[in-house]
Amino acid sequence: MSSSSHTIFMTGATGFLGNFLLRDLLQRNRRVVAMLREPLAESRNRLSDNLKNLGLDLEECENAGLLTLVPGSLPDGLPSPDSVSECFAGQSVEILSCAASLQLYSNGNSEPFRTNVEGMAKMLEWADSLGISRFHAVSTAYVCGSHTADVREVFHLPKPEFKTEYEHSKWMAEELLTNWSQKNGNQVTIYRPSFLTGESSTGYTTQYSGFYQLARVVHILSEEFADSTNGSKGYIPLRIPGQPDDPQNFVPVDFAARIIAEVICDETLHQNIYHLTDPDPVTNDQIKRHMEEYFQIHGGYFSDGEKTIANCNPAESLLWEQFEALTPRVTHNPRFRPDNTLRVMKDKGVTFPEMTSERFRTMVDFAIENGWGKKSNGRQR
Repeated sequence: MSSSSHTIFMTGATGFLGNFLLRDLLQRNRRVVAMLREPLAESRNRLSDNLKNLGLDLEECENAGLLTLVPGSLPDGLPSPDSVSECFAGQSVEILSCAASLQLYSNGNSEPFRTNVEGMAKMLEWADSLGISRFHAVSTAYVCGSHTADVREVFHLPKPEFKTEYEHSKWMAEELLTNWSQKNGNQVTIYRPSFLTGESSTGYTTQYSGFYQLARVVHILSEEFADSTNGSKGYIPLRIPGQPDDPQNFVPVDFAARIIAEVICDETLHQNIYHLTDPDPVTNDQIKRHMEEYFQIHGGYFSDGEKTIANCNPAESLLWEQFEALTPRVTHNPRFRPDNTLRVMKDKGVTFPEMTSERFRTMVDFAIENGWGKKSNGRQR
């Protein structure tokens, strides 16, 4: 199918992964209609700035007919079929759903279920109203819930027990997609990234959750609790919840976007689930060593998670009690099987950027230079 007669309707283009994915699709001359929140001018300016940081000029893409921006939001603000009819005229249209609420727990409000579940239901109804039968959806590898070993690229049944409401909401969205795909002619492709980190070569990021929360706390620990009297490195004796050999799965955002773009542009790869995960993930001990080398500290050791979290010393309290969102992640270590993704990597000549000491340093350097997200995220190098 030629890109000239093919259009991708995309949500979530202003998000972290969405920025990279939109760039990769436009660089492949794929025509994209991107839905942005109102006021459209403000969202357009933010998207323009983010794309500029990735080496792409939004206005040039619009002038070339590759990018059209339309106002809308999930779950109740999707554009009317009449308002997009001109954009879709004579085109074969696929939907790329990249918008999501990343909120781990509802805390009394309607998220993440409102965006991730209600929004998905409305998107599928909208697709039916327009006769769109191809759907690409970004989910999360952690729809596996409490499963830990041999997590395959399938829809997980029976429903797992979940660590967070975010995981539950994304599983419910996948259930909706699975049911929709069983209608005649409908095709669904699902992409499941693990923890996204910055661009592999530069460390560039606009999202500072997950890995960055942990690194930031270790940075604070190194400044407030380090005692260098026992050597050149600061000494911080604290227990670390978890086991040294358990995996932590981090995936560079540019790798995730590259795989999604490769699949979207090759119809023979559609109708699969793809784990966008590290095929050989780093262990807790390797992350600990990277942290110790970067921040010049030592003294931490692994311990039983429940006992550590329940009875913390001051340094441990800073690490865990003030960052409760980290605990379900560092103590939950699924082992993903990315079989479908490995086949794409082999066929398309894609390699996974290894979490080396150099890449770790690049990521943390960028985060610190940008105040852990408090400063402008303009490209620094």
